[in-house]
Amino acid sequence: MELHTGNKSILDADPLLAGFLPLVRADGQKVLDHLTIEEFGIPPFTLMENAGRGAALIIEQNYGPLRGRKVVVYCGSGNNGGDGFVVARILYNRGAHVSVFSLKPPASPEAKNHWLLLQKLQSSDRSDRLHLNAATHDGPRTADLYIDALFGIGINRPLKGVPAGFVERLNATDAPVIALDIPSGLDADLGLPHGTAVRADLTVTFNSHKPGFFVGRGSAYTGHVSVVQIGIPPSLLTHDAVRPVDWISTDEAVSSAIPRRDPQAHKYSAGMVLVIGGSPGLSGAPILSARAAARIGAGYVACAVPKSIQPILAGAMTEIPAIGLSECSDGGINIEAAMHTLQPWLAKASAMVVGPGLGRNPSTQQFVRALLRECSVPVVVDADALVAAAELLKSDSELRNWILTPHTGEFKRMTNSEEISRDRLHLARKWASNWNCTLILKGFPSIIGLTKERAVVCSSGNPALATAGTGDVLSGLCGGLLAQGCSSSTAAVCATHIGGKTADQYAERNHPGTMIAGDMIEGISDALNSLLRET
Repeated sequence: MELHTGNKSILDADPLLAGFLPLVRADGQKVLDHLTIEEFGIPPFTLMENAGRGAALIIEQNYGPLRGRKVVVYCGSGNNGGDGFVVARILYNRGAHVSVFSLKPPASPEAKNHWLLLQKLQSSDRSDRLHLNAATHDGPRTADLYIDALFGIGINRPLKGVPAGFVERLNATDAPVIALDIPSGLDADLGLPHGTAVRADLTVTFNSHKPGFFVGRGSAYTGHVSVVQIGIPPSLLTHDAVRPVDWISTDEAVSSAIPRRDPQAHKYSAGMVLVIGGSPGLSGAPILSARAAARIGAGYVACAVPKSIQPILAGAMTEIPAIGLSECSDGGINIEAAMHTLQPWLAKASAMVVGPGLGRNPSTQQFVRALLRECSVPVVVDADALVAAAELLKSDSELRNWILTPHTGEFKRMTNSEEISRDRLHLARKWASNWNCTLILKGFPSIIGLTKERAVVCSSGNPALATAGTGDVLSGLCGGLLAQGCSSSTAAVCATHIGGKTADQYAERNHPGTMIAGDMIEGISDALNSLLRET
């Protein structure tokens, strides 16, 4: 069953309750820190201690006991450096040989206090395992582990001079590099380097994931990411000053939202999907979409295509009826005849998918505009139908139960944008709000725009999806979930996550470059099984 609070899906209400992970922008994280200190009375010294202790634990979990091993910690003068001081102290206390290099004296009172603790340890260190050095010191030529605590989420300028030199040294080593909170030099919101940035093997981030880990080039710098909770109350995420807060899909949350088949269900109660698409030479696209809708659990799927290719679909799909739509002399779909043919099917449909392989013939586009105006059920608008939809979206701002599924090129055409790579989260939120519908901005990662203040980043998927037809499969997954009663937001997030899961499981067994769209459909059952085991 779909998760509900009142009459809204959990995604429309509060993703926190559904197990999604928050993505907090840099400004929002600063507000969270301030509110935690001022409203809950948790001292900044304690937050820093919690961050460092948690990071030290994660480091040992990933790299084993560090007793007797050499660890180098590069620290800045801000609170990120203070976190580094705590990690250095904890690892020293656990037997590591620790060398700390500090750019400047610590600036904040809490960082100064943690630096004083290190100095006291050094003064009593008879084992010669703790060395506190200025940035100009050459330091050890080799180490077993390097820790980057130079700059945190607040940096907004290119790195130069000594800091840039430290980054170069970290990037040149063969030993593991661990970044605290964020790799130094990486923009926390955009995922782009400020000139240069640390390429970490592991990033131990505090309180929540950062948007920059998932957009821009962030994933090339973060390595594996682990989150340490440092004591910030989760209730603060709903504070107005923290918004926008975006979210990351999780297996647990998606599993809870996947519809379960009622024991008394029949094919119509399980949802009926009408797929409308195809054109001469593009008969495969609606087939992929229809099969995906059926495989995700829709009880009945029908596929309407131009009459000239109807025999192809009838021969290719034994479980799915193929409906022939009359064509004009120019090869496009005849609007009046097609609408007449579709009337009984539209009356039965629980959801529609419009666009896979449909083509941009003017007559066909006119038909799509008429269909979208008349449609009263949830619609997935994909591929060439996005051209017609874009014209309708410009003309009025009526709330629509639509899911739009553009890839980068289609989105650029719809928005007349040249550059969309810098802040895809913002664009997904903005245009979902402008168009009053749910938007799946396909790519890696795919981002689902829900409202002006909320988007979901899909945590599943890999480059195996970069092959023809996977977008058609995604549209069918969305349609199948809509037909089973999911809201547009829930259907979009679950479909994208499940589709990504099929690619992840395929890549575990095969080279990702060998996957084709049909493999994605074949993997839906296994993906569902693995997700449903989460609950």
